[in-house]
Amino acid sequence: MALSNMGNDIHVTVLTNTGVVEQSKCTVTPTPGTGGNPAWPGNCTTFVNLSPPNN
Repeated sequence: MALSNMGNDIHVTVLTNTGVVEQSKCTVTPTPGTGGNPAWPGNCTTFVNLSPPNN
C-alpha cells in the first residue's frame, strides 16, 4: 500500500492479492464530515484498476 498527498486529497494505491494495482482518492480537506465534505467512506472514490492490460 502507498499513500500520497495531492493538495486536498490522499491517494491510496494498493496491490491486490490477484496482482492488480488499484487506486482510490479521498478528500481530506476540509475534514471529512464537515464543510460539504462527506464523512468517511463517502469522501473516497471507488478503487480504479491502474494495471496495464495483459497482451
